[in-house]
Amino acid sequence: MTSLREMKLDDLFKFNSLVLDPHTEVYSLKFFLTHLLKWPELSQIAVAPGPGGRRVGYIFGKYLESKLYEWHGHVCALTVSDDYRRTGVATLLMRHIARALDAKGALYVDLFLRCSNRPALSLYSSLGYVLRRTVLDYYPDEPVPENAFNMRKPLARDVLRRSVAVVYTVPQCLSEDDSGDH
Repeated sequence: MTSLREMKLDDLFKFNSLVLDPHTEVYSLKFFLTHLLKWPELSQIAVAPGPGGRRVGYIFGKYLESKLYEWHGHVCALTVSDDYRRTGVATLLMRHIARALDAKGALYVDLFLRCSNRPALSLYSSLGYVLRRTVLDYYPDEPVPENAFNMRKPLARDVLRRSVAVVYTVPQCLSEDDSGDH
């Protein structure tokens, strides 16, 4: 059975096969280091059983304060090796981050995903995430940028589910207030 553990610095140099996957967004080493140092409990790696403990997935999250002084979490990066997809690894990683953010008292956790990524949309919906809005041109692909879905899951502190009460039906551009969420 695949297990999770907190990411270590040397893991950053041993998960190239995950980072170079065509379904994975590419981030800089600075991005990974910042998340690893600021939010180590939200930086997890999934390790396959057996000798060598092959790295088969990871998640990077962060914990921040919104403009309304509500602490929340954000899933910044999640990926699972192609041969471990649909085996529960992503669910394991996502449940870990929700539990960790619950323990910190976060109100909700949110994320962005490509509108074309239907398997991810299905996964997040099954885990209780609610589609909040479509963000125009979020991914700066060439020659045509791609829109993103912004999804949110209320955590235990949000008993009345106020964090998902408003759903925007018209596609939007990110505002300056939202730019710190990714």
